[in-house]
Amino acid sequence: MKSVWLLFLLAAPLVSCSPRAALTPQAAFHGLRSAFRYSDASSLEKQLSRESVNRIRRMTALFSRMDERQLESLSKKFGVPAAKLRSLSVRDYCALSLAVGRDKSAIGAATRYEIVGVHRKGRRAVVRVENGMELAFVKEGPYWKFDMDGL
Repeated sequence: MKSVWLLFLLAAPLVSCSPRAALTPQAAFHGLRSAFRYSDASSLEKQLSRESVNRIRRMTALFSRMDERQLESLSKKFGVPAAKLRSLSVRDYCALSLAVGRDKSAIGAATRYEIVGVHRKGRRAVVRVENGMELAFVKEGPYWKFDMDGL
């Protein structure tokens, strides 16, 4: 019994200090891949850089300013109630993107391939995959996040 407690006491700090996000561009790519593979909107949202989140907020704000005809057209296209489109959160937007265009998106396509190279320059990195596509990542604090800026 003492050995179990000792093991617990030794392991607890390691578990509590484990990273909550990617510490390398490669790990960030694999997190993005997992989010797309499992259509996990929450995970996808966590992979996004601050600027990417702000970009999505600007896009969703456009929905709230659309006239009724435009909104109704998008509502039918995406299969989402117009009222929901007017108030999309970042996570809702991620879920909608995964549901509607996961297999058609450039990001989803890129994440189906293996990494063949990583070019890092300061706080930015570009991950190149087997089909030649490149995805940009940015370092925010100690963590690497997906940067939609190049899309």
